[in-house]
Amino acid sequence: MNGPHAAEPLSADPALTSAFEVLGQKWNGIILHTLAQRPARFGELRRAVPGISDRVLSSRLHDLVTSGLITPTRLPPGPVAYTLTADGHALTPALDRVAGWWRERRAG
Repeated sequence: MNGPHAAEPLSADPALTSAFEVLGQKWNGIILHTLAQRPARFGELRRAVPGISDRVLSSRLHDLVTSGLITPTRLPPGPVAYTLTADGHALTPALDRVAGWWRERRAG
């Protein structure tokens, strides 16, 4: 290999590696992008994300809460709705760009 960087060893970006530990999990990006529309309860998310099982949705919601990207909020009279946190909202433009990129590639 030739060029100015040929002798430099390759290394993965640690920040990107950490981000994809969360975002790389199947369904997480889709759940986040869906919640960007508005807060939603478990059943609403299950219907909005075809193909996800209850068990996987529950696991992914737990992971996203733990990661600080969503928060559960109790609604009167009692059901829990999931809402994006400020960090979750900050991802929305990136997710929009990924969706737009995919649409552009599939349009032609």
